[in-house]
Amino acid sequence: FNSKIAILRVDDDAMVRSILTEYLAAMGFKNVRVAKDGDEALKIVQDSAVPIDLVISDWEMPEVTGLALLKAVRNNPKRAHTPFIMVTSQRSMERFKITQAAQWKVNSYIMKPFRQNILKNKIYDVMEWTGDRVA
Repeated sequence: FNSKIAILRVDDDAMVRSILTEYLAAMGFKNVRVAKDGDEALKIVQDSAVPIDLVISDWEMPEVTGLALLKAVRNNPKRAHTPFIMVTSQRSMERFKITQAAQWKVNSYIMKPFRQNILKNKIYDVMEWTGDRVA
């Protein structure tokens, strides 16, 4: 069923984008749309013709941040309940940011750097799937 899920993957770091694309492909996700920054992601989110079942977004991006993107998703009636995973570096997890993201109902966080099994478990959690969790 993974191949049918439409994922929007947002990161301004090309290396992180390619690692994530590899991880998602290895998990069987074929319908992955990649945005190279928050601005590009915002345009995709605002286009109601584009299916999005899950957003995985970096937090630290120039101009349109992950939090700004999360707000745009939550404020969009069609996307308000779309699961959203925020990817962030350890150093940026200040309590203030976590509180803000929680207010906008972020579903989960992933700390960089991370392995494929962590990503898989987070996706399964936010999509509310049961099944083969990996340790």
